Amino acid sequence: MSVCGCRCNSFVLRAAAEDDPYSRMKQVLKWYLSGFYKKPKVECSGRTAKGIKKPYNSILGEKFRCCWFHPQTNSHTFYIAEQVSHHPPVSAFHVSNRKDGFCITGSILARSRFYGNSLSAILDGNARLTFLTREEDYIITMPYAHCKGLLYGTMTMELGGKVTIECEKTGYVTELEFKLKPFFGGSDTLNQISGKIKVAGELLASLDGHWDREVYLNDVQGGDRDIFWNPTSDIRRQRLKRHIVLFEEQTEMESESAIHDGNQNQATDEKYIIEDAQRKSAKERKDKDEEWMPQLFIYDDFQKEWRYKHEDMRPWNPLTDIAQYEKDGMLQTVKRNLTSMLAPRTNLAHKIDYKKNNTLQRIVTPSSWLKTIKTNHILFIPTLLLSCISFSYAHTHFILDDNQPTVFSTKPPRTTFQLFTTIFLHCFTICISFL
Repeated sequence: MSVCGCRCNSFVLRAAAEDDPYSRMKQVLKWYLSGFYKKPKVECSGRTAKGIKKPYNSILGEKFRCCWFHPQTNSHTFYIAEQVSHHPPVSAFHVSNRKDGFCITGSILARSRFYGNSLSAILDGNARLTFLTREEDYIITMPYAHCKGLLYGTMTMELGGKVTIECEKTGYVTELEFKLKPFFGGSDTLNQISGKIKVAGELLASLDGHWDREVYLNDVQGGDRDIFWNPTSDIRRQRLKRHIVLFEEQTEMESESAIHDGNQNQATDEKYIIEDAQRKSAKERKDKDEEWMPQLFIYDDFQKEWRYKHEDMRPWNPLTDIAQYEKDGMLQTVKRNLTSMLAPRTNLAHKIDYKKNNTLQRIVTPSSWLKTIKTNHILFIPTLLLSCISFSYAHTHFILDDNQPTVFSTKPPRTTFQLFTTIFLHCFTICISFL
């Protein structure tokens, strides 16, 4: 799916780093457009043509896993998809790159409309792009694919329909319209696109052009018209290579070996065998009154959407998180032990048992200090009392008078010897108390 991680990831990174919500929306829009310029090549009546062909029907429980490596940030974007329903056909997917700060989740209900020599593949559903550090969601819908030349003529593929990119938190909305080529239109009317960027109903900019070529942005306030998107050769070279799971490590619900070997006829034969087994399994579940339960996704009744069971929407923590990886459809994060990093270095001459002495607690809480001191510190209480007395005597002394009761005086000690003696005694007893 082009809506996922195969797009130019740099636009997502720039969007996450932008403090201005308008600039973020424009970067998200660039990322969205970057997934449409590449068209598949198909064999049509012995000739190579631009367009699409009828895909194999997804089987219930079928899974697909892949990833893209980003050398700039030394991170991976993981894509996981599962066919969660067969009637109607619903595909759920989840894309995650926690290190770069974004996740995408969503589901697609595929429908088709046949018009004789043409066919429209309609994708009902949406994708939710989330910036983890901002807790900001962008709800994205998708255009439909319109295929021409099924029976005669050159097989071609176009995109049509209206789509939206909406951020509820900031109030910014982008509206796009993918236009089909008119019957009497020339080559310049192929793959046209137009759109608007709004906030709270106010028009900020308009867009026009061709989604596989240049797209122009017209700023309403400044009156400027600039090239907003252009899939140049440099942009095309930045497209990342997709890495799939090794065939020997794929599960039985990930059958790609026949297609990978280029044997289309063998893949078709295997398709019939799998579909027949699926029909038998569906009949058995119906007889037993059992319901199919997806392995990797669960339906959220509140959000009315499919959610990945193992999704992790926490922002990346460079102190504890090392790397993200995927195994058997489960996304996980390798973490470092922060406790061992914070623990002090010990040597043979002096070891501190923090569990036994509870040193950290006694530093923070004086009330627990008395409870956690070693039992062999029997001089602690007497020396502490002596320290308090000596400290008081260093600042005050008694005045004895036959005609007056005993009172405290704030006068300094009478002699220098008395002053230094009391100070020394005070420091000495304090040091003993900490041994």
